[in-house]
Amino acid sequence: MKSRIVDLDENQGLFFEGDVEEETAVLNLKKEERHVVTRSTDPEIESLYGKHKRGKLILEPDFQRRFVWDKLKASRLIESALLNVPLPIIYLAEEADGRESVIDGQQRLTSFFSFMDGKFPNGETFRLTGMKVFEELEKKTYKEINENLQDKIRYYQIRAITILNTSDANLKFEIFERLNRGAVSLNNMELRNCLYQGEYMAFLKQLARDPEFMHILNIKEPDSRMRDIELVLRFAAFFHTSHLNYKPPMNAFLNADARKYRYISKEDADRLKSAFKNGLQIAKSLFGDLAFQRLHMGTSSKPDGFWGNKAVNSSIYDAFMAIFCQLEKNRVYAALDSLREALMDLMATNPEFLDAISSGTSDEARVKRRYRIALSTIDNVLQDYAQQPRCFSQKLKIELFNNNPICAICGNQIKLVDDAALDHIHQYWQGGQTIPENARLTHRYCNLSRPRSRLGK
Repeated sequence: MKSRIVDLDENQGLFFEGDVEEETAVLNLKKEERHVVTRSTDPEIESLYGKHKRGKLILEPDFQRRFVWDKLKASRLIESALLNVPLPIIYLAEEADGRESVIDGQQRLTSFFSFMDGKFPNGETFRLTGMKVFEELEKKTYKEINENLQDKIRYYQIRAITILNTSDANLKFEIFERLNRGAVSLNNMELRNCLYQGEYMAFLKQLARDPEFMHILNIKEPDSRMRDIELVLRFAAFFHTSHLNYKPPMNAFLNADARKYRYISKEDADRLKSAFKNGLQIAKSLFGDLAFQRLHMGTSSKPDGFWGNKAVNSSIYDAFMAIFCQLEKNRVYAALDSLREALMDLMATNPEFLDAISSGTSDEARVKRRYRIALSTIDNVLQDYAQQPRCFSQKLKIELFNNNPICAICGNQIKLVDDAALDHIHQYWQGGQTIPENARLTHRYCNLSRPRSRLGK
C-alpha cells in the first residue's frame, strides 16, 4: 500500500499520513469463548426516558457523537410513532454497574426525549415540522398536542436488544463495529470509548487536552471523532506493553490496553502522565508543531523536500514517543540540534525506516523495526555528543539559509530550511572539522545523492 495523506474530517485540523488503519481485529477465540449473551425487550419510550433521566441509560457516552438529525427528520420520527409504524431495533450495552449505553439508536431516542422535553439538545424549541398525515400538528410542541397523542408517544414500544456484560469483550467490540457500518458509523475509538467506559477513558481524554499535545497536533479543540484520544491510547498501550511484546492487529492491541486499565489506579495514572508529558516536551523542543509529521525528501526532478502538511504519521508518533518518554530532558537539550538533524535525516532518507512507517504499519516486524532504528539513531547521537560534534548547529544552518538559500550542488534555491543540509566541504571522515568555514548549504536530497569524493561535488 502506498503512503498517502488522508483528510479524515473536513471540519477538523487533525489529519493522518500513511496507513490509516481502521481494521477489524481477527478474532482467534476458542469455540467455548465465542458467546454473546443478549436480552430482548419491548420497552415503552416513557420507560427509556425515565431511565435516561435517572442516569441509568447513557444516551451519549461522551464520544462526541452530537445529535445530527435535522428538525424535519426528528419530526417524521414522531409522526411515525403516532401512526404506530414499527421502528428499527435499538441496541444497548450493559455496563458492569448495571447501567446501559446506547450503541445504535441514539438519534431516534434523542428525538423522542427532545420532543418530550420540549427542546433539542442545542436549546432550540422542538416544534413539529413537515407533517404529512397529522397536518394539524404542524408547529406544535409536545405540551401543545392533546393528551391522547402524548400518550401515543409515551407508551410507544420499540424493540431493544441489550448485549449483557457477561458477553465476551472481543466479540462485543466486533458486534458494535458491525452495527455501526452505516452512513454515520462510529469509528473504532468511539466504539472503544463506549465499551470500556471508566476512569481510564476519562484520564485519556484529560491527557488529550494537554495544551502542548493540542499545539503539536495543530488543533484548537478536541477532535470530533476522538482521534486525538486514540493517539494517547496508542502511546499508553506501547508504554504499558512495549514494542517488544506487541502483537497485531493494532485494533486488538489497543482494545486489550483499554480493557486492562479500565479502572486505572492513581499510581498507574501518575506514571503514565509523567511519561507522556516528558515525551511531549522533548518532541516539542525538537520539532515544535511539526512533531510527528514526516519530512519528505526531494527527488532528482524536484529536489525540494516538504513536511507532511499537518498530517500526523502515527507510526512516527509511536516510535518517537516510546523513546522520548524515557530520555532525560537535559541530556537531549544538550544535543538538540544534532538530534533534530539525525531524526529529520532518518525520516527523509532511511529506506528501512520509511518502509516501516509507510505501509503495513501494524505488522509486527515493521512496528519493532521502526522502534529499533529510531532508538539506534537517537542513542548514536547522544553517546557521541561528548566528542567533537559531527553535526553543524541549527543556528549556523539558519544563518547560511538566510544569507544565501542556494544549493551548493544543484545551484537551485532551497525553499525550506528543514530541507536544507549542512555538508562538510572537507568530509568529516577525512579529517574535516565541524566548523563554519567547512560548511556549505545543500538540498537534503542533493547532499545524499552527491558523489563521495574528497571535495564533495
